[in-house]
Amino acid sequence: GRKQWYQRRVRGADAQEVLSSYKPFKNNILFENIDKEDMLGVFMEHIKALELDYEDDKQKKFAKERRAQRINRDNFIKLLNELHERKKLDSTSLWADLYSIVSKDTRYGVMLGQPGSTPLDLFKFYLEDLKSTMHEDKKTIKEVLKQANFEVEPDTSYEKFHSIISASDKTRGIDKGNIKLHFLSLLEKAEAREKEAQRAEERKLRRKEAAFKHMLKDANPPITAEDEWSKIKSRFEKDPAYVAFSDDDKSRSKLFKDFAASLEPESNSDDYSEKHKKKRHKKEKKHKHRAKRSPSYDMTGSSDEDRKKKQKKTEEPSDEEKEDNKRKEKKSKKKSKKKKKEKN
Repeated sequence: GRKQWYQRRVRGADAQEVLSSYKPFKNNILFENIDKEDMLGVFMEHIKALELDYEDDKQKKFAKERRAQRINRDNFIKLLNELHERKKLDSTSLWADLYSIVSKDTRYGVMLGQPGSTPLDLFKFYLEDLKSTMHEDKKTIKEVLKQANFEVEPDTSYEKFHSIISASDKTRGIDKGNIKLHFLSLLEKAEAREKEAQRAEERKLRRKEAAFKHMLKDANPPITAEDEWSKIKSRFEKDPAYVAFSDDDKSRSKLFKDFAASLEPESNSDDYSEKHKKKRHKKEKKHKHRAKRSPSYDMTGSSDEDRKKKQKKTEEPSDEEKEDNKRKEKKSKKKSKKKKKEKN
């Protein structure tokens, strides 16, 4: 359009001025006879060629930088592979623990400052790749344990577990961290089984104890607090609740003592009457102590009831006062009668 034509005119004019001032063209007859439009066309073609060369060089430089960055990343991954082969890196490794080793290598240094993934990013990606094989590694480890007829128990050490696993050729390529993670998983399951077994044993024991106490409660004749286990246990030897404890007579004796302690002694016993008196005396003392501490108790130690009785006594009039009151009533009646008569 007109704008493009104007730009060409300006550029062509600039080009003509530059060329005319250029020494080789100043006194050149050929240059003076060249048409201005032809000169402009040659100039534009030359500019386009320069622009293409510039863009081509730019793309080549960018591709070269990208290639160098990719090579740096590949070299850093090789470093991680070397550390993995030397058993210094596994799926449970931490960057903080590995940094002192990695930072001394030049393959780490060239990565700093370049765009894209950082060394820490590549380290995380590497760990994810190691953990991605965990499922297949578990299958292999289970097969090896089954062949060795080995089962992880709550007290199994990692060293013992690792010695069984490493003895097989099947686990040679398995990551050390995955082996440890699987060991911890099996150990956790073993501990959970043991705890569940303990809880089941405790529930079983509670049921046995409850059945034994029920047997003692339903005994006929009834058991008293004065009975001794050694003398009466022959009465229960055939009962299932007794047999459930097998040879554990110590537990039977303890359960019997607990049951007997819950029974009240006979009422005609001197010891019982003496203990009962002491208990009643203690209760009375507690009751008096509480009454004294209550807000309804005044500073003189008298309760509300005592104060009410005193008030009633003070409010009741004496005999003399009663007679005076009667006299006054009679006089008032007489006066009222006189007033009525006078009105009539």
